[in-house]
Amino acid sequence: MRKYILILLTLGLSLILAGSTLAQRPPQGTPPPRPGNNGENRPPRPGDGNQANTSSEPMDDSIVQVTLNITGYETFGAALADQIVAGDGAGIDNYFRNSGVVIDEEQNAYYAVNGVHPVNQGDYTSYYPKSIVMASLEDDSIMEVYAFSEVNGHDVDMEALTYAEAENTLYVGDEYNLIYELDLPTGNILREWDLADIGVSTNVDKGIEAMTYSPNTGYFYAGIQDTGSILVLDLSLDEGTTVTQIDEFQLVQGWAPSGLFAHADGSLWVVSMRGGGQEGNQMIFNYATDGTPLCAIRIPSELGMTRPDGIYIDSADEFIYIVDSQGPIYDGHSLYRIPWSNPC
Repeated sequence: MRKYILILLTLGLSLILAGSTLAQRPPQGTPPPRPGNNGENRPPRPGDGNQANTSSEPMDDSIVQVTLNITGYETFGAALADQIVAGDGAGIDNYFRNSGVVIDEEQNAYYAVNGVHPVNQGDYTSYYPKSIVMASLEDDSIMEVYAFSEVNGHDVDMEALTYAEAENTLYVGDEYNLIYELDLPTGNILREWDLADIGVSTNVDKGIEAMTYSPNTGYFYAGIQDTGSILVLDLSLDEGTTVTQIDEFQLVQGWAPSGLFAHADGSLWVVSMRGGGQEGNQMIFNYATDGTPLCAIRIPSELGMTRPDGIYIDSADEFIYIVDSQGPIYDGHSLYRIPWSNPC
């Protein structure tokens, strides 16, 4: 009898040890971590204390709130990942942090811009070059690259893109509170406007986050992350680099502008998030150009966005494009194209 008990105890101990070993072993087929997924190059998720505006105050009941219909959405970003392989980020920042978008409807292409992120805390300058990429909406391949390590002798942190009146020209918002005029055929920066000339001063990495131009008013609208405000600017495009502030208005409390788009109907669309970015905390706001809030569209969590960071609506009102600057870091995407039917 003692012999049988000893055998049973031995078998039981073996099973316990085996179970312990199996519990520590990753399941077969588990993929290796992607570059940066070990925490060395992955920022905390939004809401982990790195947000300037985290107020959870309820929105004004007078603002109409609806939910974005995401049926039939498509994603893009392969070209941007290819640009990282080509050298963007200097082998330190392994992700293309797309922070803006405009669409070239004639060439069926999108432009994206790689913003600076302090992968190494407090370091904003070790990740050059950073590029603006033109990519095909047909096969998501690179069509053109405009790479920058500096402009006019100073550092860059390009965050926002918009068209204005001139053909073959992009206007680029830089988080150092600068605006550039980029000639697309040559890749040259033709002019630079400095918002310090009108007294704009922000904390590092908290300046121009979003920008658009309205042909209805002839003004640029620059979203400032540090203050959560939108500046209405006259850049005197005919000549020179004089900047004049026409107006300023605040977004709904607790929200900061991440992307701006001036629609042909005269209204402004603003994409934003707050707190942890959970459903109800990722929004697309519609404003009149005088700053009056008209409508708020919730981005549903099913879309899987981490940090909405740019917006564009095509001229036919057929699609809305939304950027996610941290999408690829968390197994998402850099750009979403969603069939658009204005729910406001």
